[in-house]
Amino acid sequence: MIKYCLASYMIFSIEKTAREYVNKRFPRASVREREKIIADWVSKVEDSKALTKDFEDRVGKVAGKKILDAGSGPGGVSIAFALAGAEVSGVDIEKELYEISKAHAEAYGAKAKFFLYDGTRLPFPDNEFDYVVSVSVLEHTDDPKLYLSELLRVTKPGGKCYLAFPNKLWPKETHTGIWFLTYLPVFLRQFAVSFLGRNPLEENNLNFYTYFDLKRMLKNIDSDGFSWHLVSEDGKTKKGIKKVTKDVLGFFGLSYKAFLSHILVILEKK
Repeated sequence: MIKYCLASYMIFSIEKTAREYVNKRFPRASVREREKIIADWVSKVEDSKALTKDFEDRVGKVAGKKILDAGSGPGGVSIAFALAGAEVSGVDIEKELYEISKAHAEAYGAKAKFFLYDGTRLPFPDNEFDYVVSVSVLEHTDDPKLYLSELLRVTKPGGKCYLAFPNKLWPKETHTGIWFLTYLPVFLRQFAVSFLGRNPLEENNLNFYTYFDLKRMLKNIDSDGFSWHLVSEDGKTKKGIKKVTKDVLGFFGLSYKAFLSHILVILEKK
């Protein structure tokens, strides 16, 4: 009973801070869109527990590892990794999110540390972390190549980065829910977002990238002789039409990941 009451209190507390932040941060977004963001906050820690499991399947065990959550937002991912035994540092550019994430971690009893940074140089020394997590952050950065370069700098040689971001080629844009938005010219995107009552793109600092954009970025990134290497993954599908599709794309030298709703790759510091 006590455990249930504590869980209910945490959810109530998170929903309260989420509502206050979202209503102030995104005043021009529709009520539906704001409620979607709030619901995401409320479920973030539980959802991130599944992300932690996927991370361990693809990258390695997190217990006892130094992990950077690069773009920690309200702290859900950092908290989930900390509860799994990792030594987590979360970093974000918004002071309010920094304060909220600390409060959320305290409510969950998670030993995650949070830091502010200016969006350029991460506040950590070189070769500091075993692993880096970056989920739905790349598309919000002003300089994605600088961001990736900084992730590389703070990762230990042989360390890995779990990197995920929405795919520009996917028909339904993830943040706004608008079909074929990314296929429109830039000036029409703004019109479509405004007409459909979605949050303006500039308020989210929202950019759109493909798998091929990422590969071009990685080619131009180097840090003290180190570089990112894409770890080859076959995925979980071993049979059926998905397996045939992967094989056909592979025959033409294309990765099946280039056509998924989200690009998810594992990078290794070589």
